Amino acid sequence: MARGNRSDDELVRERPAWIIPLLVLAGVLIFSGAFLYYYFGPTPAEILGQDPRASAAEAKIEVIVGNTRFLVPEHYTRYPSQRAGGRQKALDMHALLPGLAPWSPGRQDEFSDNSAGSEVVYFSLREKAAPLNSARRFKTIYSKYLSASEPQPGPDGLELYTFNEKSGYAGQDLLVGKDAEDRMLLLLCDRAGPLVESPNCSRSLLLGPNLELDYRYKREHLGEWRAIDEAVASLVRDLESVEPMDDLQGPILD
Repeated sequence: MARGNRSDDELVRERPAWIIPLLVLAGVLIFSGAFLYYYFGPTPAEILGQDPRASAAEAKIEVIVGNTRFLVPEHYTRYPSQRAGGRQKALDMHALLPGLAPWSPGRQDEFSDNSAGSEVVYFSLREKAAPLNSARRFKTIYSKYLSASEPQPGPDGLELYTFNEKSGYAGQDLLVGKDAEDRMLLLLCDRAGPLVESPNCSRSLLLGPNLELDYRYKREHLGEWRAIDEAVASLVRDLESVEPMDDLQGPILD
């Protein structure tokens, strides 16, 4: 019989017997690989170094943020992508109170703690195109949303302002004082509540024409605000390099 006249049953019988099991096996392997990658594989952010990942290395990284050069021990840094050094728009770091100890494997549990009493301080150096100093930030932004123009006494010499509950700052307090260099200090603090069990306090400090220091810690440590502010500022000063700044023409890394 001519090939063109063969029945469908004859053609099926001529198909190799191992094709179907091979297809089933391939399907199982593909499904298993996708399952394992989904649950255990790196995320795109991890591949790009944009997920937090601590380091125990003590080698110093040369980083330039806002045209200021810093030499930063790697064990303070949080993101692998920023450890490449060079010009960066931001450098994110962490340390432990009270002495701002850097990360180490033996202190992983302390750095992972997000309870109300956590001793972790997160601080960042960021390039800003048009940053505001504290006095201008208070006058042009915060003062518009205060529930009262006169403050109440706050902890350890701070003045406490509350925000209008209809504002975007509802659920937060503003504490105002002076730091060790007599600059206005603004601390924006979450209030504890049903949705905020572990409230933070944060400060933004202008260090240069386009360089800002941000830091935050748990509100439970607010009574130590002077010591924390001085410790963070002192550490950042120690990280700053005094080398010449005439070679800052390279591209900025995102």
